[in-house]
Parts: sequence; structure tokens; C-alpha cells
Amino acid sequence: MCLASASLGENPPNVSLDASETLFTVLTAINTCGYDQELNASDPLRAQIRAEVSKAVQNTPTAQDALAPMCEFYREHQPPDSSRDLAQYVSLALYLQDPPTFTPKVKQAELPPEAASVAAFVPLMQAFYAKVGLHAIWEKHRARYAGLTEAYHQPLSKMTFDTEIYLKLPSSGYLGRQFLVYLDAMGAPGQVNARNYGSDYYVVISPSSSLKMQQIRHTYLHYLLDPLALKNGGSFKRLEPLLDQVKSAPMDEAFKNNISLLVTECLVRAIEARTMGSAKTPEAERLKTLDQSDQEGYVLIRYFYEALIKFEKDPAGLRTMYAEMLSAIDIGKELRRAAQIQFAGEAAPESRGS
Repeated sequence: MCLASASLGENPPNVSLDASETLFTVLTAINTCGYDQELNASDPLRAQIRAEVSKAVQNTPTAQDALAPMCEFYREHQPPDSSRDLAQYVSLALYLQDPPTFTPKVKQAELPPEAASVAAFVPLMQAFYAKVGLHAIWEKHRARYAGLTEAYHQPLSKMTFDTEIYLKLPSSGYLGRQFLVYLDAMGAPGQVNARNYGSDYYVVISPSSSLKMQQIRHTYLHYLLDPLALKNGGSFKRLEPLLDQVKSAPMDEAFKNNISLLVTECLVRAIEARTMGSAKTPEAERLKTLDQSDQEGYVLIRYFYEALIKFEKDPAGLRTMYAEMLSAIDIGKELRRAAQIQFAGEAAPESRGS
């Protein structure tokens, strides 16, 4: 069940801002089992809900029968990297239908690996949801969730509008695709979880003192640009030699093995550099972000940065200019430049979410 969706801009089918009872249930369940990440920095609602659930467990004689196996499963499936703890359950929640059944939307074999690894949590959580009366707790706090969500409505609407204006690329051109931002108080406020499942793009955030619009926008740029890469798939083959140059770079392995993904990420980062700050932002500050991306292996960011300067002066939109932008890449020049880059030992702390 979703809180009334807040449609953004003039394209309501494409972009929405929601709260989800399914996501709430999954995250509340792991909170009950010891998920405490960034608890002290969280909105007070998180502690309040945890207290109410704890009280419900104490007051329900059969609740422990449901809680014990669920929490045993949770403890046994905690990953070595604590940052992946929330991520795997977010992935799972996005593949579940509404309560009380929480039926998976796809077959077990079609779940992404991190969701599949904790899929057996679902029936345990379903029993917990019923025994503790979690739906009543959700209903009690729906108005508060609506208030937290509303805080993101205007800046999210502005971000999507400004991004589409810059690219001269309306999202309304993408029928059958959607970009959803889910907000839930029960997660770590410092983490942003971005997912792309088929034609749907998701960002899961928790309320915090600062709006994480940069991370949300990064995923929104992928939402707008990935279809262009798919449409122009034949243009990437000649760029594949670049993959040999970035084997030792400290970026995600996916970018080292798929030229389309690498090119798109470079373009996204170039757009972010061109549009960062304001007109008064020093050029040196923008160039610093190019240096960092270069050192992480995103070796086409400088090409796209220069290409975007020309694009900004052209009335044509990116959908029209995209193929031309790709075909103008001088692969020999870019290979020589990439060979001169001294890659960093590790990537900078990820600022755009996982």
C-alpha cells in the first residue's frame, strides 16, 4: 500500500514520491531484530515506532513465536560490510507486493542476487506483521509519513524540471517507464539506495537534516539517459578498447566490463559537473570533479564535459544530439589520454548512493 502518490511536474505517470507499507514493514522488521545503523541521527519517528513495536511484542503472548525465528534469520544473514545490510532488504522490499501477503512480484530465480539471498525472510516477516499488528502501527503514523514526504515534494519537482530543461529532454517521452522515490523513516538517514529494475527506477531514502537531491538526481539522469544508450547500442562497439585502459581503476566492475554503462556514467557525471553550483561557481571547482572522476576510471568525462558546452548553445535536445555526440568521440585521442591517467588506489566515498 502506498501513501497517496505525489505526482511531480507535468508528467504524473513518470515521476512519483511515495511511502510504502511494504518497505515500512521490511525495515521495521529488521529494526526489531537489531538493525541500529545511524539510529541516533534518524528522525525521532524511527525510535517512536521501534518503541511501539517493542511494546506490542511484550503485550502479545504469541509475538515471540514469530519474532525469534525472524531475528535468527536476520542475524545469520548480516553481511560483513554493514552498509550492505540495509541494501539487501531494500532490494527485497522493492520486489514484494502489498501486505498482508507480501507476495514476490517475480519468481525466486528472477530476483536480483542480494534480494534472493534474504528471500526466506518474507514468510517470517509476514507472521511477525500479523502477530504484532504492524498494520495498525503503520496506519497510526501515515499522516506523519505524509508530512515527511511533503518536505521532498517541491525540491524533487524542481530537480526534475531543471534537469529536463537543461537536457531539453522531457521525461514524458518515456511511456511505460517510471521513476519512484520512496521515503521511509526506518532506514539509516545517511544512506541512499538506488535501483534499476527493468524499465523502473527507484530511490529509497530516509528523512535527514539535508535533502539528498544530488544522489536522487544521479539516478534520475540515468533514468533519462539509459534509453538513449539502448537505442544507440551499435555506436558503442568501437569504444570498447577503452575498457582495457580502465581495468585497474577503482570503480565498480560493471563499468569495466560494459562500455555502454561506462559511457553513460561518464555522461551523467559530466552533466553533474556542468550544472553543479550556480553560474558563479568557479570553473576550477568543476574541473576538480573531472580530475576525481578521471582518477576513478570515468575516462570520457572530459570529452563529454567539452561536448556539453557546445550542446548548451544548440537549440536541439539531447535525444537529437546523442548519436552525434557519440560518433564525434576520437577513440585514438581518448585512448592516449586514458593511458596517461594515474588511477587512484580506491574510489572516493560514494556520494550518490548504492
